[in-house]
Amino acid sequence: MDIAKTTILGNSGLGVFALSTEDFSIVPYSVKESSLKVISDTLSVKVIQTTIANSVLVGTMIVGNSKVIFVPQNIKEKEYKILEESLSDQTKLVELNTKYTALGNLIVMNDKGAIVSDMLEKNAQKQIQDELNIEITVGNLLGSPLVGSLAMSTNRGALVHPLLSEEEIKEVASILRVKADVCTINRGIPYPRVGIIANSKGAVIGTDSTGPESMRIFEVLLTP
Repeated sequence: MDIAKTTILGNSGLGVFALSTEDFSIVPYSVKESSLKVISDTLSVKVIQTTIANSVLVGTMIVGNSKVIFVPQNIKEKEYKILEESLSDQTKLVELNTKYTALGNLIVMNDKGAIVSDMLEKNAQKQIQDELNIEITVGNLLGSPLVGSLAMSTNRGALVHPLLSEEEIKEVASILRVKADVCTINRGIPYPRVGIIANSKGAVIGTDSTGPESMRIFEVLLTP
């Protein structure tokens, strides 16, 4: 298990541009070969390159775990086909029936549980529940529906916004069935997912992250 630093398209906001699960990372085109290698080697994953709805903000637009990847309805046919052909047979690609497109901001999940924004329509919430076959909780964090920005999780740990209460942190840990703790990224940014892509095998963080931030991320996401 390792932690490494890189940028995507010259930016330290890795989670805005990319999504990682246990088996693959989905990133936009034009990412430097050196960055692709850091991601692939650190996380031990296959790297898939595509846009989503013609946007490079891949990590903002999609969300998923080892079993299911949810994509927005405005995904282009060619992008859907790239993902469909590149994902393993064990991972299902699902177009979520919602008007919202930034799914990464509205859902946080791992293979054990999920927190779904109460901003999503009831039919979308039910679709997520039906597809995931794990416990999901509908709600918000810090009074905000943007739960996917305020928290990120792997199958080992979850990192959350520093202003979450002890009760909320315990709730996140309980729902996702991992240890959870507060964290900043990229020199004090309080939205963990923005600067991190990770799985149970490693973490890749933005190059702007400090030593103490790196240590906190390693402790929560990568230590037993």
